[in-house]
Amino acid sequence: MNRNTLLLFFAVIILAAGYWLISKKPWNTAPKMADEFAVKDTASVSKIFMANKNGIKILLERQSDNTWRVNNKDIVDEIKIKLLLGTLHDMQIQHPIQASMRTTAIGMLASTGIKTEIYAGEKCIKTIYVGGETPERTGTFMVLEGSEDVYSIHIPGFVGYLTPRFILNEIKWITKFVFNEDHNTIVNLKVHYPSKPRASFVYNQDIFKSTGSLKNNEGNLVRADTQMVKFYLSGYKNLYVEGYYDDFVFLPNERDSLHKRTPFCEIELSNQSGQTQYLTVYDKPLGERSRQQFDEKGNLLKIDPEKYFAVVNKRKNIASIQEYNFGRLFKELPDLMKK
Repeated sequence: MNRNTLLLFFAVIILAAGYWLISKKPWNTAPKMADEFAVKDTASVSKIFMANKNGIKILLERQSDNTWRVNNKDIVDEIKIKLLLGTLHDMQIQHPIQASMRTTAIGMLASTGIKTEIYAGEKCIKTIYVGGETPERTGTFMVLEGSEDVYSIHIPGFVGYLTPRFILNEIKWITKFVFNEDHNTIVNLKVHYPSKPRASFVYNQDIFKSTGSLKNNEGNLVRADTQMVKFYLSGYKNLYVEGYYDDFVFLPNERDSLHKRTPFCEIELSNQSGQTQYLTVYDKPLGERSRQQFDEKGNLLKIDPEKYFAVVNKRKNIASIQEYNFGRLFKELPDLMKK
């Protein structure tokens, strides 16, 4: 091979490599960047702070028992925090946003994006701005703080966008859990019917074990059906609310008005761990969405027979619960007495 041929050979190789670099831009799509937005060690994540331009802020903090709390108040829904942590772990770069769309994407992120700070201990290990869905609806606009490069982020195998997992509504983070007790972990239980005092009763574990009795509304011991009481106590297992009403659905003045009404039932439960939980239940007026509108005689009902309003652990927010799940708790004293 003569000198000119050799030079021509190397020139072709250099030109081909240059064309590939310019057309493919491997620096934007290299595999090493695929996980740049992800947080692989989610077990070390201590808190997540999210905020938008409207001043809405959500602080999620891991507790010593590995539960989470939202805004230093309520326990977080376990399913939702696992979904968010899983999202942070699994999300990958799908592709960089084209230059023609970059200005629009950055403007959208600046105005409506969710600033998300992820901490390990007290150190912020990553700050991501989360936007809406990309035009193809398979990715989510995101940018790392300090960078102007916008990317479409996705989770391989999942079709859709990820923004709904970064929830900026405090009430949506609150756990739906109410009671989850075995019958032998209930130490004290008060079930009070304000409109029917004689139906009310108190269960005390020590008194019941020694005398087989409950207390009536006046504090007197009443012999109980042992098996019936144990069966009743077993009903305090795996009970969750349907959900909590937003303030734009259940207006603050309506909520305050409900709190002033006489409850249908009030329950106070203390367990062996020293925790006390409260449930206050109100009748729910019949509405257009109530499934059952008439009684067996064809008369229009006033109260929804399938659902109730509820207040859990004395918080202001109103929850919805179902008769199907909670109805077993609404036993009256005569139902539990020895025949």
